[in-house]
Amino acid sequence: MIRNLVVQKMPTDIEDLTLKLIQLPKRQRLEIARFLLFLDSQPPDFDDATSSWEAEIAARIRAVKDGSAASLDYSEAMRKVRARFMQ
Repeated sequence: MIRNLVVQKMPTDIEDLTLKLIQLPKRQRLEIARFLLFLDSQPPDFDDATSSWEAEIAARIRAVKDGSAASLDYSEAMRKVRARFMQ
């Protein structure tokens, strides 16, 4: 993504940072903008949510394999759904 970017002492405030950034070549400014937009497009809890879902899936698989999961056949499940939502 960001290549050949010379990193110097980090500016102490946003004005200093902005002055440094606008001195960069256009291509480097665009790469930085793309990188920042990518960071903002990720949900803040993306990794936590992913690992939580993986743990939930693993627990459900174990429950099915060891026979502790409660299950319904399709017809019974649909009957219950209709009874609940088609009143």
